[in-house]
Amino acid sequence: MTILFALSLIIVVRPVFAHEYHASIADVRFNPRTQSLEVAIKVFMDDLEDALTKRNKSKVTYSNNSEQVKKYLAEYLQANLSFEVEKGKLLAQHFVGSEEDADVVWMYVEVPVKQATLPQLYVKNAIITELYADQMNIVNINYKGKTESVLLQRGETTKKVDL
Repeated sequence: MTILFALSLIIVVRPVFAHEYHASIADVRFNPRTQSLEVAIKVFMDDLEDALTKRNKSKVTYSNNSEQVKKYLAEYLQANLSFEVEKGKLLAQHFVGSEEDADVVWMYVEVPVKQATLPQLYVKNAIITELYADQMNIVNINYKGKTESVLLQRGETTKKVDL
């Protein structure tokens, strides 16, 4: 847990310049009123552009005003980020949007759960793992005021989290 916290701090407070490590952070909050997961994913812009370029076989430059980039982001997240309450029953996700913040991109997704409580959550986060063997994806899940964190990497992109 201490390592995850330290990595989170590095990503949040690091200065703007080329990075030597590959990481993303996903913050997942359960909203009991809407019975949905509200997901915010923070990833380095250059890594995201490289992943979108590779996936779409043409140069992609991030712009939150481009309908084409929005489509690419939604498709990329659909393929690399998923949630299940019951193993084998993938929850639908809705791409809400994205925004640029210096050299990172925040992407937002809403995942309807349609139940008032969550005994566990199966989380898949394979973002950027197709590009970098050292990619680390930290997922912080806030449920009823308690936060559980998991580290997902190439070779282990899915984990069960008991809530």
